[in-house]
Amino acid sequence: MAENVGTKEDDLPPDVNDWSTSHVRVWALRLKGLDVSTADLLFEENICGPSLLLLDKSDLTERGVKLGPAKLIIHARDELIKLKSENPTRSSDKPGKPSKPYPFGRYHDTFRYVEGSVLDVPESGALDFIEPCHEYKGFYQTPDEAKLEKFTTEVIRFAAACMNSRTNGTIHFGIGDKPDYDHGQVVGVTVDDKEGYANELKSAIDGYFEYKHKDAAQMCIKPPRFVEVLNRNTTSSDKFVIEVDIEPQSAICEENIFHTYGTKKGKKTKGTESQPSKSLYIRDGGSSRDLLAPSTSSKPRSEYNQFEDKMPQLSQYRKEAEEKHFKGIKSTTQGSRLIHMITGGASSLDNSNFEHYVIVTNKSHPSHFENLGFLVELKPAAVLDFDPESAEQGLQTYFQKQSTVSSHLPAKYKIMESVKKTAAKLELPKSTSWVFCNGGIEEEEPSEVDQWLMEKGASIRDVISFLCRKDVLNKRFLVIFLLLSTVREKMDPLVETFSMFLQELRKPGQILCICDNENTFISWRDLIEAKCGVGVSDRCISELSFAEVNGTVLSLWSENRRAKRFLPCGGESKVPLEKKFEQTLNTLEILCVNQCEGGNEDRVAIEENFYRGGKVSWWNFHFSELPGLTPFIKRVQFDYIVNTVIPDLCSLPKACVLFNLLHLPGCGGTTLAMHVLWALRDRYRCAVLREKSDFSTVADHVIQLLMYQYDEQTPGVPVLLMIDDFEDMEKVEELQFAIETQCTEKDIQAAKVILLNCMRSESNPVTELTTEIVFIGNNLSDKELKLFEVKLKEIEEQHCDFETFYGFMFMKENFNAEYIERVVRNTLKNFDMNQKNAQLFAVLVLLRVYCKYSSLSWNLCLDVLDHTVPVCGDLRIGDVFGEFSSFISFCWDQDKVEYIAVQITYSIIARQCLEEIRTTHKITKAKITKFLLTTDQLYEYTQGTDNLFQYVHDILVKRFSSSEVSQFSPLIHQIAKETPGQEEIVLTNAAKRLENDAVVSQLLARYYLKKKDFTVAKNWAKEAMGLSKDNSYIADTSAQVFKHELKNEISNCKEGQFISPEKLGIALKMAQSAREAFQKTQDLAKKESLYRNKIKTNNQHIRVSWRNPGWSSYLRLVRKNSCAFF
Repeated sequence: MAENVGTKEDDLPPDVNDWSTSHVRVWALRLKGLDVSTADLLFEENICGPSLLLLDKSDLTERGVKLGPAKLIIHARDELIKLKSENPTRSSDKPGKPSKPYPFGRYHDTFRYVEGSVLDVPESGALDFIEPCHEYKGFYQTPDEAKLEKFTTEVIRFAAACMNSRTNGTIHFGIGDKPDYDHGQVVGVTVDDKEGYANELKSAIDGYFEYKHKDAAQMCIKPPRFVEVLNRNTTSSDKFVIEVDIEPQSAICEENIFHTYGTKKGKKTKGTESQPSKSLYIRDGGSSRDLLAPSTSSKPRSEYNQFEDKMPQLSQYRKEAEEKHFKGIKSTTQGSRLIHMITGGASSLDNSNFEHYVIVTNKSHPSHFENLGFLVELKPAAVLDFDPESAEQGLQTYFQKQSTVSSHLPAKYKIMESVKKTAAKLELPKSTSWVFCNGGIEEEEPSEVDQWLMEKGASIRDVISFLCRKDVLNKRFLVIFLLLSTVREKMDPLVETFSMFLQELRKPGQILCICDNENTFISWRDLIEAKCGVGVSDRCISELSFAEVNGTVLSLWSENRRAKRFLPCGGESKVPLEKKFEQTLNTLEILCVNQCEGGNEDRVAIEENFYRGGKVSWWNFHFSELPGLTPFIKRVQFDYIVNTVIPDLCSLPKACVLFNLLHLPGCGGTTLAMHVLWALRDRYRCAVLREKSDFSTVADHVIQLLMYQYDEQTPGVPVLLMIDDFEDMEKVEELQFAIETQCTEKDIQAAKVILLNCMRSESNPVTELTTEIVFIGNNLSDKELKLFEVKLKEIEEQHCDFETFYGFMFMKENFNAEYIERVVRNTLKNFDMNQKNAQLFAVLVLLRVYCKYSSLSWNLCLDVLDHTVPVCGDLRIGDVFGEFSSFISFCWDQDKVEYIAVQITYSIIARQCLEEIRTTHKITKAKITKFLLTTDQLYEYTQGTDNLFQYVHDILVKRFSSSEVSQFSPLIHQIAKETPGQEEIVLTNAAKRLENDAVVSQLLARYYLKKKDFTVAKNWAKEAMGLSKDNSYIADTSAQVFKHELKNEISNCKEGQFISPEKLGIALKMAQSAREAFQKTQDLAKKESLYRNKIKTNNQHIRVSWRNPGWSSYLRLVRKNSCAFF
């Protein structure tokens, strides 16, 4: 029965404790006399290795297993345990996959052996003189005290044989042989003193070789190399393979014959004074043979004499082989290929056609790190790292010292909630997401190569599927397989990962493979072709060293990107801004003293984008300072702000002071604010706020910028922080308070932060310049108009199509209404609402008119208009929107993650477009709104959807007046005025689209209340209360419905007419309902006021405005209506 233990196959883990339920099932199926149903039962009962060891017969019979099969299973299990105990077999003892030997003559390669792998070259004699022969020594059973002597003896014998045979060779210590191992199997040995081996070998060379040849021997016999042996799961072990290379160059060996002595010269053997024996070793097949060994031949020295005679010829063969080898070294063109592939065909990485990079890599070596700086500069969105020791001593450790990373296990990529929330939690793509694909963090154990796919493959597929979603990285990324270790097995995780990426991307054009030697490339190429059936030779860089790859990629950045950035430190001194520190302040865009210096951005493209109405960039100011160009136009308020306002604010004693720059939309307010920062960047630490959400984090980042490189608590240079497009002044004051609080808590003395608040305004709130508020309107001064005329001449000389530079031309024309009307009419002359681009343009126009911060995701537009997102290169707005493109510009928007969006550049243009569409093309606001609300495709694209819902909510809900007359948004009012009755359809469609929006239901209640359809109004009011039961404003609307129904009931009674008991009962019931509704409104309003008062107490300086709708309505009800009943 011993043969029936189920171990005939070698694909089960050697330790039963490591068996999964699948392993147990496979083992059971191999037992003779056991049917499939019993094996399936074990699987269904989750019997794994550890539970198999605990099973007894009763456990099986209780689960319905017959007695016979139960006894068979238990007996086989016991026999298996007995067999394992008698013949213990570690996984490392089992032969693994074939492996190439360490590259000959190299000492700093990152090559490592894997325990159990088998060297795929046999022990051999001379081949072609250059190709090394090999000899293997176990060494693992040698006692420690005898190891050095055995090592030197074997090396000297092998070295002499190679030198005499004029062949390169390598002797390996720590390689197993039969019967314990397969021939050539990597076992490894422990090494306590590496230096001891090197010293002993040097001494042995001097001792064993003839004096006249010891210098030649020292040059031919290379120092020992200690090649690390990894465990099968790629973690480090304490073992090495010791190797010594022999290279008998013709110039060193000439025609000499190298004799050795049986013992070191000068070392006497016991009991004799005779000279040590002399030997002459040559390579003979897979071993070394001594031609001077005692022989029974009648002519013992004949072979020696023949060898001596043919030495000149042998030396000549060696010389010719060397010459042939060196002639074979060829030049490479892979540098230019690397440049083309990593930039997507662009001229530099500053304007790469790829938006993101994803790195896939395996086991690294410390010697790699000095040549991997290019990885940090690429700022990869994600790194899929298969080295389980990366966080301890690998690539992640190196990377994290220079850049921000967020470490994750693959399970974090499984979409358990929305894609946007998952991306936000992963911090994609703000910081590099480092994915540990083979354990190594959070106590997750690494898997061996042949077990990885089963244990971890599914979770990596989730990672890859997530990254390849078009709403995550836009599919505009390059996957770089960085092969830091040779991939040898078809089951290697990197091969599987390549296959997964290929399935998602559907072609290898978005994949680049980089390795630094031919062996690694050949192995990778063959494995990928066998696994995936695609050739990757034209997507691989293998002829460049990592130093050459590093230098090539770094050279693709402009001088500006490579150079250090500096912050002012007072008195014209500066301090370098460390890149990692800057990355940690991700809520701020920091403007440095040397911003843009040494850059090679496309000046024409950047200027055209700005003149067409795009947002100004630091490059625009930089270019305007170049020789031969006119300066950037200064607005009349510029000098006042720079020379008066900012210095006055610095003199105030407060830690954080506020200055407001108010402007009409499209009048250059943001440009002026950024121009102020640019002018003051060498006197203040300037930054622009990127994120408006978490003010405590923003405040912390501002204080870190303020105190950077100051040892004491007193900063020397103030921070000038620009904040743009806040809708609510209270939010600005909250940020100011958060910064002041941080200064107080951190006991920072004389702190100074200046907030330059750039905020849009629909009207001029001030009549003159003050130190608190400056206003920019749409009327240019005579001086400004003259500057615009001068600039126009320069633009005409340097740019084509300058007539479409509407951002510039509108201001030059001083926002002349007739000019704007003429431009819009000409541009929209072929507008056709049946065309998709016209439909989307109309939506953009409508949103821009009624929601000033609105935009649409660029990828959503491409999806709706059936344009494929290009992997490389860009689609221009003109390619997508055609003749309407001159009114549209790119912008950045944020919805959990940042994304590229488009918007109508100017609200004044949008208003005129909406009027032109209505009057000339007879497309009403109601029709555009209906399209916006009923077109499902607009809401099916994940990216930017939350923002789109918010914009739709705002245009339907937001009121610009608090009077009772303004119960609806301007859009609803204008639809009702323009197309009476259509507002009801719009509101009904809005309720369907925004089905969980309580305010939309409230609007419908108001609408039907206005129509005096009280039954429908009450239904919508009830719906609104169900969606937002704790909102006093929603409750007030419900109460208003009851009140007006009551008033209507009373008004229907003629004066002096007797009210019937039935009607009085109905009226009293209505009054009771109204009273209860207003009471509830009052209670909710009190709760809200308590909460707001709490905020007011905590933030004393913040003016919190609020009203109590419930109480005022209740008083009006009592005052006006109580007499009608009694």
